[in-house]
Order: sequence, then structure tokens, then C-alpha cells
Amino acid sequence: MSWRQTLRGLRDLYSKFISRFTPGAKHLKLGKLGEEMASNALSAEGYRITDRNLKVDKREIDIVAIDGGALVFIEVKTRSGHSHGKPAEAIDKNRRARMRKAGELYAMYKRLKGVSIRFDVVTVDFADDPKGKVEIIKNAF
Repeated sequence: MSWRQTLRGLRDLYSKFISRFTPGAKHLKLGKLGEEMASNALSAEGYRITDRNLKVDKREIDIVAIDGGALVFIEVKTRSGHSHGKPAEAIDKNRRARMRKAGELYAMYKRLKGVSIRFDVVTVDFADDPKGKVEIIKNAF
């Protein structure tokens, strides 16, 4: 076995260890599940998803989609309980401002002019339903 194979094996083992024992790992898995459920719900509603987890100048857009003639930037919030509030309550003034700026930068980078832009929110709530309740909020801000 070469030293590269050994290093790869150790890296894989470390990743498995970290994902299993890191406190934030459950939170990250829940977020990924929420984004997957949101993506499926949006597709079922006729949205055409163009990007996911897109980084724009140190800002992240969870989902970018086309709905009708509108370019839609979508924030996904997932909660397993309400101890930190309901999912939509997590989108404060600062988060909305970052989303708007990311949307503006995206449109500028893609040279999109005259396109209708919209900001939607998708909440995925596991607090009352173990299967998760998905809600799409159009024109959220």
C-alpha cells in the first residue's frame, strides 16, 4: 500500500469519525434533508431548479429556480423543534439583506437585465410531523 492510499484511508476514516461524533453533524444532516425535501416540493410545484447551494461573493443561495417568467432565489429553513422558533422566524432582517445582495450579484454576474426577480422561502418543519411539513412562501420579502 502506498503512502497516498494510506493517507486517503486515514482521511476517509477521519471524515466518518467527525460526521458521527461532531455535535453539528445532526444539524447539517437535517439541513441537507430539508433542502432535498424543499427541492422536491418546488419541482412538484413547477419550479425549474437551476442551482443549489450556490456561493456568490461569500454569500450562499440555497436554491435558484425559474418559476413562470421569474428568477427565484429561495432560502430553505428546516427545524426539528420550535425551541429556536418556527423555521420562517429564522430569516431576520440581516439574512434578507444578504439574500437580496446575493440575488443582485447573481443577476449582475449572469448579465440578466429586465428579468423579474423574486425571493421565496421554503420551510421544512419536523416538530409536529416526523415526515416533515413543507411550506412554500412566495414573495416572502
